[in-house]
Amino acid sequence: MRTRPAPRIEQVAPLSPAQHGLWFLDQLTGPSSEYVLPYAHRLRGPLDIPALEDALNGLLKRHETLRTRVDQTADEPRQTVLRHRPGRLRRLDLTQDPAQAGREAADFALRPFDLEGEDPLRTLLIRLGAQDHLLVCSLHHICCDGLSLAVLGEDLAALYRAASHGQKTEEALPPLPLHYRDTVLARAEQAGSPAGRLALARWRTRLEDAAPLRMPTDHARPEVRTARGDRVEVTVPADVTSAARTFAGRHRVTLYMVLLTVFAMLLHRRGGGRDLCVGTPVSGRSTPEEEALVGLFTNTVVLRLDLSGDREPAELLHQVRGRALAAYQDGHVPFEHVVDELRPPRDLSRTPVFQVMFSFQDFEEDALALDGLRCTPWDIPVGSSKFDLELELGRDGDRLRGFLEYSTDLYEAHTVRVMADEYLALLREALGLPGA
Repeated sequence: MRTRPAPRIEQVAPLSPAQHGLWFLDQLTGPSSEYVLPYAHRLRGPLDIPALEDALNGLLKRHETLRTRVDQTADEPRQTVLRHRPGRLRRLDLTQDPAQAGREAADFALRPFDLEGEDPLRTLLIRLGAQDHLLVCSLHHICCDGLSLAVLGEDLAALYRAASHGQKTEEALPPLPLHYRDTVLARAEQAGSPAGRLALARWRTRLEDAAPLRMPTDHARPEVRTARGDRVEVTVPADVTSAARTFAGRHRVTLYMVLLTVFAMLLHRRGGGRDLCVGTPVSGRSTPEEEALVGLFTNTVVLRLDLSGDREPAELLHQVRGRALAAYQDGHVPFEHVVDELRPPRDLSRTPVFQVMFSFQDFEEDALALDGLRCTPWDIPVGSSKFDLELELGRDGDRLRGFLEYSTDLYEAHTVRVMADEYLALLREALGLPGA
Protein backbone atom coordinates (compact mmCIF):
# COMPACT_ATOMS: atom_id res chain seq x y z
CA MET A 1 0.00 0.00 0.00
CA ARG A 2 1.41 3.36 -1.03
CA THR A 3 0.36 6.24 1.20
CA ARG A 4 0.14 9.70 -0.34
CA PRO A 5 0.29 12.82 1.83
CA ALA A 6 -3.02 14.66 1.99
CA PRO A 7 -2.97 18.36 1.12
CA ARG A 8 -1.76 20.21 4.18
CA ILE A 9 -4.65 22.65 3.99
CA GLU A 10 -6.92 19.74 4.88
CA GLN A 11 -6.99 19.65 8.67
CA VAL A 12 -9.94 17.29 9.06
CA ALA A 13 -10.08 13.54 8.36
CA PRO A 14 -12.32 10.62 9.30
CA LEU A 15 -11.45 8.55 12.32
CA SER A 16 -9.76 5.25 11.62
CA PRO A 17 -11.88 2.18 12.45
CA ALA A 18 -9.87 1.62 15.65
CA GLN A 19 -10.24 5.28 16.64
CA HIS A 20 -13.95 5.13 15.91
CA GLY A 21 -14.24 2.08 18.16
CA LEU A 22 -12.54 3.90 21.04
CA TRP A 23 -14.70 6.97 20.49
CA PHE A 24 -17.85 4.78 20.51
CA LEU A 25 -16.81 3.17 23.81
CA ASP A 26 -16.15 6.61 25.25
CA GLN A 27 -19.66 7.68 24.26
CA LEU A 28 -21.24 4.45 25.50
CA THR A 29 -19.61 4.17 28.92
CA GLY A 30 -18.32 7.70 29.50
CA PRO A 31 -14.68 8.78 29.88
CA SER A 32 -12.55 6.24 31.74
CA SER A 33 -8.92 5.32 32.29
CA GLU A 34 -9.28 1.99 30.45
CA TYR A 35 -7.62 3.33 27.31
CA VAL A 36 -5.15 5.71 28.92
CA LEU A 37 -1.46 4.94 28.29
CA PRO A 38 0.86 6.19 31.05
CA TYR A 39 4.51 6.77 30.13
CA ALA A 40 6.72 7.81 33.04
CA HIS A 41 10.46 7.99 33.73
CA ARG A 42 12.53 9.02 36.69
CA LEU A 43 15.24 11.48 35.64
CA ARG A 44 18.33 11.72 37.83
CA GLY A 45 20.97 14.36 37.07
CA PRO A 46 21.15 18.03 36.03
CA LEU A 47 17.85 18.40 34.16
CA ASP A 48 17.56 21.36 31.78
CA ILE A 49 13.87 22.15 32.31
CA PRO A 50 13.57 24.85 29.61
CA ALA A 51 15.13 22.42 27.12
CA LEU A 52 12.65 19.74 28.22
CA GLU A 53 9.77 22.16 27.65
CA ASP A 54 11.12 22.99 24.19
CA ALA A 55 11.46 19.29 23.40
CA LEU A 56 7.89 18.51 24.48
CA ASN A 57 6.61 21.41 22.39
CA GLY A 58 8.68 20.02 19.53
CA LEU A 59 6.85 16.69 19.86
CA LEU A 60 3.50 18.45 19.66
CA LYS A 61 4.56 20.36 16.58
CA ARG A 62 6.02 17.29 14.86
CA HIS A 63 3.23 14.77 15.52
CA GLU A 64 -0.26 15.91 14.56
CA THR A 65 -1.99 13.18 16.53
CA LEU A 66 -0.82 14.75 19.80
CA ARG A 67 -2.90 17.86 19.04
CA THR A 68 -5.88 16.15 17.44
CA ARG A 69 -9.36 16.22 18.92
CA VAL A 70 -12.59 14.50 17.99
CA ASP A 71 -15.12 16.78 16.31
CA GLN A 72 -18.68 15.51 16.83
CA THR A 73 -20.55 18.32 15.05
CA ALA A 74 -20.83 16.39 11.78
CA ASP A 75 -22.92 13.27 11.07
CA GLU A 76 -19.86 11.16 11.80
CA PRO A 77 -17.10 11.99 14.30
CA ARG A 78 -13.95 13.35 12.68
CA GLN A 79 -10.41 13.98 13.79
CA THR A 80 -9.48 17.63 13.67
CA VAL A 81 -5.85 18.70 13.86
CA LEU A 82 -5.38 21.92 15.83
CA ARG A 83 -2.62 24.40 15.17
CA HIS A 84 0.46 24.01 17.34
CA ARG A 85 0.24 26.21 20.42
CA PRO A 86 3.41 26.24 22.55
CA GLY A 87 2.51 25.40 26.13
CA ARG A 88 4.08 25.28 29.55
CA LEU A 89 5.06 22.01 31.20
CA ARG A 90 2.96 21.45 34.31
CA ARG A 91 5.19 21.15 37.37
CA LEU A 92 4.76 19.87 40.93
CA ASP A 93 7.30 20.21 43.74
CA LEU A 94 7.36 17.25 46.15
CA THR A 95 10.83 17.78 47.58
CA GLN A 96 9.26 17.98 51.05
CA ASP A 97 7.19 14.84 50.57
CA PRO A 98 8.67 12.64 47.77
CA ALA A 99 6.78 9.60 49.06
CA GLN A 100 3.64 11.07 47.48
CA ALA A 101 5.12 10.86 43.98
CA GLY A 102 3.54 7.50 43.16
CA ARG A 103 0.04 8.60 44.12
CA GLU A 104 0.33 11.98 42.39
CA ALA A 105 1.73 10.40 39.24
CA ALA A 106 -1.05 7.80 39.10
CA ASP A 107 -3.79 10.36 39.77
CA PHE A 108 -2.45 12.56 36.98
CA ALA A 109 -1.72 9.81 34.46
CA LEU A 110 -4.98 7.87 34.85
CA ARG A 111 -7.39 10.81 34.84
CA PRO A 112 -9.86 10.27 31.96
CA PHE A 113 -9.58 12.41 28.82
CA ASP A 114 -12.20 14.60 27.21
CA LEU A 115 -11.67 13.57 23.59
CA GLU A 116 -13.60 16.54 22.21
CA GLY A 117 -12.27 19.29 24.45
CA GLU A 118 -8.76 18.17 25.40
CA ASP A 119 -5.56 17.24 23.58
CA PRO A 120 -4.78 13.51 23.95
CA LEU A 121 -1.40 14.19 25.63
CA ARG A 122 -0.77 15.54 29.13
CA THR A 123 2.64 16.03 30.76
CA LEU A 124 3.72 16.62 34.35
CA LEU A 125 7.17 17.09 35.87
CA ILE A 126 7.42 16.20 39.57
CA ARG A 127 10.46 17.53 41.43
CA LEU A 128 11.72 15.05 44.02
CA GLY A 129 15.10 16.67 44.70
CA ALA A 130 17.67 19.07 43.30
CA GLN A 131 18.69 16.54 40.63
CA ASP A 132 15.81 14.09 40.86
CA HIS A 133 12.62 14.44 38.81
CA LEU A 134 9.75 12.31 37.61
CA LEU A 135 8.42 12.96 34.10
CA VAL A 136 4.87 11.71 33.64
CA CYS A 137 3.21 11.58 30.24
CA SER A 138 -0.40 10.50 29.87
CA LEU A 139 -1.76 9.67 26.42
CA HIS A 140 -5.11 8.44 25.22
CA HIS A 141 -4.93 5.31 23.11
CA ILE A 142 -6.88 7.10 20.37
CA CYS A 143 -3.68 8.98 19.43
CA CYS A 144 -1.02 6.30 19.78
CA ASP A 145 -0.09 2.67 20.34
CA GLY A 146 2.78 0.78 21.95
CA LEU A 147 5.23 1.34 19.09
CA SER A 148 4.31 5.03 19.14
CA LEU A 149 5.68 5.27 22.68
CA ALA A 150 9.07 4.13 21.36
CA VAL A 151 8.90 6.77 18.61
CA LEU A 152 8.04 9.44 21.18
CA GLY A 153 10.99 8.41 23.36
CA GLU A 154 13.46 8.56 20.47
CA ASP A 155 12.15 11.89 19.21
CA LEU A 156 12.07 13.41 22.68
CA ALA A 157 15.73 12.44 23.19
CA ALA A 158 16.77 14.06 19.88
CA LEU A 159 14.77 17.22 20.55
CA TYR A 160 16.10 17.54 24.11
CA ARG A 161 19.66 17.08 22.89
CA ALA A 162 19.20 19.90 20.39
CA ALA A 163 17.46 22.25 22.82
CA SER A 164 19.99 21.69 25.61
CA HIS A 165 22.79 22.62 23.18
CA GLY A 166 21.08 25.82 22.08
CA GLN A 167 20.00 24.45 18.70
CA LYS A 168 16.60 24.79 17.06
CA THR A 169 14.43 21.76 17.71
CA GLU A 170 13.01 22.02 14.18
CA GLU A 171 16.43 21.02 12.86
CA ALA A 172 16.92 18.06 15.18
CA LEU A 173 14.91 15.58 13.09
CA PRO A 174 14.16 15.19 9.38
CA PRO A 175 10.66 16.33 8.36
CA LEU A 176 7.95 13.68 8.32
CA PRO A 177 6.91 12.84 4.74
CA LEU A 178 3.33 12.15 5.82
CA HIS A 179 1.08 12.16 8.89
CA TYR A 180 -1.27 9.72 10.56
CA ARG A 181 -4.39 11.07 8.87
CA ASP A 182 -2.75 10.39 5.50
CA THR A 183 -2.56 6.72 6.43
CA VAL A 184 -6.21 6.71 7.57
CA LEU A 185 -7.34 7.90 4.15
CA ALA A 186 -5.09 5.37 2.38
CA ARG A 187 -6.39 2.48 4.49
CA ALA A 188 -9.99 3.44 3.84
CA GLU A 189 -9.24 3.23 0.11
CA GLN A 190 -7.54 -0.15 0.60
CA ALA A 191 -10.48 -1.56 2.59
CA GLY A 192 -12.88 -0.73 -0.23
CA SER A 193 -10.74 -2.33 -2.92
CA PRO A 194 -11.48 -5.81 -4.37
CA ALA A 195 -8.49 -7.23 -2.47
CA GLY A 196 -9.74 -5.67 0.76
CA ARG A 197 -13.20 -7.18 0.30
CA LEU A 198 -11.71 -10.62 -0.38
CA ALA A 199 -9.61 -10.44 2.78
CA LEU A 200 -12.69 -9.51 4.80
CA ALA A 201 -14.55 -12.47 3.31
CA ARG A 202 -11.72 -14.78 4.42
CA TRP A 203 -12.11 -13.48 7.98
CA ARG A 204 -15.81 -14.26 7.84
CA THR A 205 -15.05 -17.82 6.78
CA ARG A 206 -12.52 -18.26 9.58
CA LEU A 207 -14.60 -16.85 12.42
CA GLU A 208 -18.24 -17.41 11.51
CA ASP A 209 -20.21 -19.13 14.32
CA ALA A 210 -17.25 -19.04 16.71
CA ALA A 211 -18.35 -19.79 20.26
CA PRO A 212 -17.62 -17.41 23.15
CA LEU A 213 -15.20 -18.50 25.87
CA ARG A 214 -16.96 -20.61 28.52
CA MET A 215 -14.09 -21.06 30.96
CA PRO A 216 -15.16 -21.36 34.61
CA THR A 217 -14.69 -18.22 36.69
CA ASP A 218 -14.63 -17.40 40.39
CA HIS A 219 -17.57 -15.02 40.08
CA ALA A 220 -20.65 -14.92 37.90
CA ARG A 221 -20.16 -12.82 34.81
CA PRO A 222 -21.85 -9.42 35.27
CA GLU A 223 -24.57 -8.44 32.81
CA VAL A 224 -22.45 -5.50 31.66
CA ARG A 225 -18.68 -5.88 31.38
CA THR A 226 -16.56 -3.42 33.31
CA ALA A 227 -12.88 -2.50 32.94
CA ARG A 228 -11.98 -3.41 36.52
CA GLY A 229 -8.83 -5.50 36.51
CA ASP A 230 -5.46 -6.35 37.95
CA ARG A 231 -2.40 -8.38 36.99
CA VAL A 232 0.07 -10.94 38.31
CA GLU A 233 3.67 -11.06 37.16
CA VAL A 234 4.95 -13.90 34.99
CA THR A 235 8.66 -14.70 34.58
CA VAL A 236 10.00 -17.38 32.23
CA PRO A 237 13.49 -18.29 33.52
CA ALA A 238 16.51 -18.09 31.25
CA ASP A 239 16.92 -21.88 30.91
CA VAL A 240 13.27 -22.31 29.88
CA THR A 241 13.48 -19.37 27.46
CA SER A 242 16.61 -20.86 25.85
CA ALA A 243 14.94 -24.26 25.55
CA ALA A 244 11.86 -22.68 23.99
CA ARG A 245 13.99 -20.91 21.36
CA THR A 246 15.72 -24.19 20.52
CA PHE A 247 12.39 -25.98 20.35
CA ALA A 248 11.01 -23.28 18.03
CA GLY A 249 14.00 -23.57 15.71
CA ARG A 250 13.72 -27.33 15.58
CA HIS A 251 10.05 -27.12 14.58
CA ARG A 252 10.58 -24.17 12.21
CA VAL A 253 8.25 -21.86 14.08
CA THR A 254 8.72 -18.64 16.04
CA LEU A 255 9.05 -18.32 19.79
CA TYR A 256 5.75 -16.41 19.71
CA MET A 257 4.02 -19.49 18.28
CA VAL A 258 5.46 -21.75 20.98
CA LEU A 259 4.33 -19.45 23.79
CA LEU A 260 0.87 -18.99 22.26
CA THR A 261 0.43 -22.75 21.83
CA VAL A 262 1.09 -23.33 25.52
CA PHE A 263 -1.33 -20.53 26.43
CA ALA A 264 -4.01 -22.27 24.33
CA MET A 265 -3.23 -25.52 26.16
CA LEU A 266 -3.69 -23.75 29.49
CA LEU A 267 -7.06 -22.29 28.46
CA HIS A 268 -8.22 -25.69 27.20
CA ARG A 269 -7.23 -27.48 30.41
CA ARG A 270 -8.99 -24.77 32.39
CA GLY A 271 -12.25 -25.55 30.61
CA GLY A 272 -12.01 -23.05 27.77
CA GLY A 273 -13.54 -25.48 25.28
CA ARG A 274 -12.46 -27.05 22.01
CA ASP A 275 -13.29 -24.10 19.76
CA LEU A 276 -11.00 -21.40 21.09
CA CYS A 277 -10.54 -17.84 19.81
CA VAL A 278 -7.48 -15.89 20.96
CA GLY A 279 -6.86 -12.28 19.99
CA THR A 280 -3.34 -11.08 19.27
CA PRO A 281 -2.06 -7.65 18.21
CA VAL A 282 -0.20 -6.83 14.99
CA SER A 283 1.71 -3.61 14.46
CA GLY A 284 -0.36 -2.38 11.49
CA ARG A 285 2.61 -0.45 10.06
CA SER A 286 3.38 -1.48 6.50
CA THR A 287 5.90 1.08 5.21
CA PRO A 288 9.16 2.60 6.49
CA GLU A 289 7.51 6.03 6.51
CA GLU A 290 4.90 4.81 8.98
CA GLU A 291 7.57 3.56 11.39
CA ALA A 292 8.39 7.20 12.28
CA LEU A 293 4.79 8.21 13.01
CA VAL A 294 2.81 8.46 16.22
CA GLY A 295 -0.69 7.09 15.79
CA LEU A 296 -3.07 4.23 16.44
CA PHE A 297 -1.79 1.72 13.88
CA THR A 298 -2.01 -1.49 15.89
CA ASN A 299 -4.68 -3.96 14.83
CA THR A 300 -6.05 -7.13 16.36
CA VAL A 301 -6.26 -10.47 14.58
CA VAL A 302 -8.04 -13.53 15.92
CA LEU A 303 -6.66 -17.07 15.82
CA ARG A 304 -9.40 -19.68 15.97
CA LEU A 305 -7.95 -22.93 17.24
CA ASP A 306 -9.36 -26.45 17.21
CA LEU A 307 -8.44 -28.24 20.43
CA SER A 308 -10.71 -31.27 19.92
CA GLY A 309 -9.22 -34.66 20.64
CA ASP A 310 -6.06 -35.27 22.61
CA ARG A 311 -3.64 -33.21 20.54
CA GLU A 312 0.08 -33.39 21.20
CA PRO A 313 1.87 -30.04 21.67
CA ALA A 314 3.71 -30.47 18.34
CA GLU A 315 0.44 -31.04 16.47
CA LEU A 316 -1.20 -28.02 18.08
CA LEU A 317 1.93 -25.97 17.37
CA HIS A 318 1.68 -26.84 13.67
CA GLN A 319 -1.95 -25.68 13.69
CA VAL A 320 -1.04 -22.42 15.45
CA ARG A 321 1.65 -21.78 12.83
CA GLY A 322 -0.81 -22.18 9.96
CA ARG A 323 -3.52 -20.08 11.58
CA ALA A 324 -1.07 -17.34 12.54
CA LEU A 325 0.44 -17.05 9.05
CA ALA A 326 -3.03 -16.85 7.50
CA ALA A 327 -4.05 -14.18 10.01
CA TYR A 328 -0.93 -12.11 9.33
CA GLN A 329 -1.66 -12.22 5.60
CA ASP A 330 -4.99 -10.48 6.25
CA GLY A 331 -3.79 -8.48 9.25
CA HIS A 332 -4.49 -5.18 7.48
CA VAL A 333 -8.26 -5.69 7.74
CA PRO A 334 -9.45 -3.62 10.72
CA PHE A 335 -10.84 -5.80 13.48
CA GLU A 336 -13.81 -3.43 13.70
CA HIS A 337 -14.69 -4.30 10.09
CA VAL A 338 -14.48 -8.01 10.95
CA VAL A 339 -16.93 -7.54 13.83
CA ASP A 340 -19.30 -5.60 11.55
CA GLU A 341 -19.09 -8.40 9.00
CA LEU A 342 -19.72 -11.19 11.53
CA ARG A 343 -22.47 -9.36 13.42
CA PRO A 344 -22.14 -11.52 16.54
CA PRO A 345 -25.11 -11.57 18.94
CA ARG A 346 -25.09 -8.43 21.09
CA ASP A 347 -23.71 -9.29 24.51
CA LEU A 348 -22.69 -6.48 26.86
CA SER A 349 -21.16 -8.97 29.29
CA ARG A 350 -18.16 -9.82 27.11
CA THR A 351 -15.98 -8.45 24.32
CA PRO A 352 -17.04 -9.48 20.80
CA VAL A 353 -15.51 -12.50 18.99
CA PHE A 354 -12.78 -13.23 21.57
CA GLN A 355 -12.32 -12.78 25.31
CA VAL A 356 -8.65 -13.65 25.82
CA MET A 357 -5.59 -11.93 24.37
CA PHE A 358 -1.97 -13.00 23.90
CA SER A 359 0.83 -10.60 23.03
CA PHE A 360 4.59 -11.03 22.77
CA GLN A 361 7.47 -8.80 21.73
CA ASP A 362 10.82 -10.46 21.11
CA PHE A 363 12.85 -7.33 21.79
CA GLU A 364 13.66 -5.18 24.78
CA GLU A 365 12.13 -1.74 24.94
CA ASP A 366 14.73 1.00 24.88
CA ALA A 367 14.67 3.19 27.95
CA LEU A 368 14.36 6.94 27.51
CA ALA A 369 17.84 8.41 26.93
CA LEU A 370 18.19 12.12 27.70
CA ASP A 371 21.68 13.62 27.54
CA GLY A 372 23.38 13.89 30.93
CA LEU A 373 20.58 12.10 32.79
CA ARG A 374 20.04 8.62 34.17
CA CYS A 375 16.53 7.65 33.07
CA THR A 376 14.65 4.68 34.49
CA PRO A 377 11.05 3.65 33.70
CA TRP A 378 8.50 4.32 36.42
CA ASP A 379 5.62 1.86 36.56
CA ILE A 380 2.12 3.25 36.97
CA PRO A 381 -0.33 0.36 37.60
CA VAL A 382 -3.33 0.85 35.36
CA GLY A 383 -5.74 -1.25 37.43
CA SER A 384 -7.94 -2.26 34.51
CA SER A 385 -8.39 -5.13 32.08
CA LYS A 386 -9.77 -5.00 28.56
CA PHE A 387 -10.48 -8.75 28.41
CA ASP A 388 -11.25 -11.70 30.65
CA LEU A 389 -7.56 -12.65 30.52
CA GLU A 390 -4.49 -11.31 28.72
CA LEU A 391 -1.03 -12.85 28.77
CA GLU A 392 1.68 -10.39 27.75
CA LEU A 393 5.33 -11.40 27.57
CA GLY A 394 8.48 -9.69 26.36
CA ARG A 395 12.23 -10.13 26.33
CA ASP A 396 14.11 -9.14 29.48
CA GLY A 397 17.76 -10.00 28.96
CA ASP A 398 18.04 -13.77 28.53
CA ARG A 399 14.64 -14.44 30.09
CA LEU A 400 11.03 -13.43 29.43
CA ARG A 401 8.92 -11.30 31.72
CA GLY A 402 5.40 -10.01 31.64
CA PHE A 403 2.07 -10.40 33.33
CA LEU A 404 -1.24 -12.19 33.26
CA GLU A 405 -3.91 -9.49 33.37
CA TYR A 406 -7.41 -10.41 34.46
CA SER A 407 -10.89 -9.06 35.04
CA THR A 408 -11.45 -8.75 38.78
CA ASP A 409 -15.19 -9.10 38.13
CA LEU A 410 -14.48 -12.71 37.13
CA TYR A 411 -11.34 -13.91 38.92
CA GLU A 412 -9.63 -13.75 42.29
CA ALA A 413 -5.91 -12.99 42.42
CA HIS A 414 -5.10 -16.44 43.84
CA THR A 415 -6.76 -18.19 40.89
CA VAL A 416 -4.77 -16.18 38.38
CA ARG A 417 -1.50 -16.80 40.25
CA VAL A 418 -2.23 -20.52 40.00
CA MET A 419 -2.87 -20.09 36.26
CA ALA A 420 0.47 -18.31 35.85
CA ASP A 421 2.28 -21.13 37.65
CA GLU A 422 0.40 -23.71 35.59
CA TYR A 423 1.41 -21.92 32.39
CA LEU A 424 5.09 -22.22 33.31
CA ALA A 425 4.62 -25.89 34.22
CA LEU A 426 2.90 -26.59 30.89
CA LEU A 427 5.69 -24.81 29.05
CA ARG A 428 8.29 -26.99 30.76
CA GLU A 429 6.21 -30.08 29.99
CA ALA A 430 5.85 -29.16 26.29
CA LEU A 431 9.62 -28.60 26.04
CA GLY A 432 10.43 -31.86 27.81
CA LEU A 433 12.21 -30.09 30.69
CA PRO A 434 12.51 -31.51 34.21
CA GLY A 435 10.34 -29.99 36.92
CA ALA A 436 7.17 -30.02 34.81
